[in-house]
Amino acid sequence: MDTFIKKITKEAGKAVLKRFGKDGVHYSKSKHAYDVVTKADLLSEKIIISAIRKYYPAHSILSEEEGEINAGSDYRWIIDPVDGTMNFASSVPMFGVMVCLVYKNTVKLSAIYLPVTDELFFAKAGRGAYLNGKRIYCSQTKSLDTSTGCGFVGSRKRTLHFVKKLLGVVRGEGLFLNSFGCISMNSCYVACGRKDWAVSLYGAVHDFAPTYLILKEAGCKVTNCKGKSWKIGDNEAVAANETLHRQLLKLTKDV
Repeated sequence: MDTFIKKITKEAGKAVLKRFGKDGVHYSKSKHAYDVVTKADLLSEKIIISAIRKYYPAHSILSEEEGEINAGSDYRWIIDPVDGTMNFASSVPMFGVMVCLVYKNTVKLSAIYLPVTDELFFAKAGRGAYLNGKRIYCSQTKSLDTSTGCGFVGSRKRTLHFVKKLLGVVRGEGLFLNSFGCISMNSCYVACGRKDWAVSLYGAVHDFAPTYLILKEAGCKVTNCKGKSWKIGDNEAVAANETLHRQLLKLTKDV
């Protein structure tokens, strides 16, 4: 299954990249600006689902656009065919394809492909996280004051509360908060040490399940905002090395 998940994720990502700069918004799922679908989303989803149904027909599938397929199996594939769809539709080269395999509600395998930079992130439970086959580890930065974090920066209530609390405790000018509009990029950059931490307060299972395992296997502590170990159903996450994680929890526990 390791080879399979890598292959289908990368294949879908390559197909998505061929459409980059050509596809705008195909339709919107709600009034929210980021809740949109492109033809690339549908193409990626078709590639991944078709492969799973061919090789693992008894498994369940949950995909962002298609929804639940063949519910009831202990094995469940969770798919985000294009994460960062609004970026993709706006010709911003920050997007990814995410797939994970869950067994009895525990994430066992995860693959995230960032097509523009040709970077495949992969994790297997208990076996580490990898970028293009090379083991990766999270940052060991010890202080929020000198850290660079990732998260969605916007005007939603919880985000405003968190950012105000964060800026209120930082001393000096060494903190940076990045917002890529793409949880796959946020998480993968933290997993490989390019960024120090990630706090995500909104999303769905297809956002968090694939990113969770890669972060965890790279050495991050990954919990919900209250500090409980992340699990399927938690549509929020705090991820960092243990030292930074303790500092972040003081800010997120009441958000």
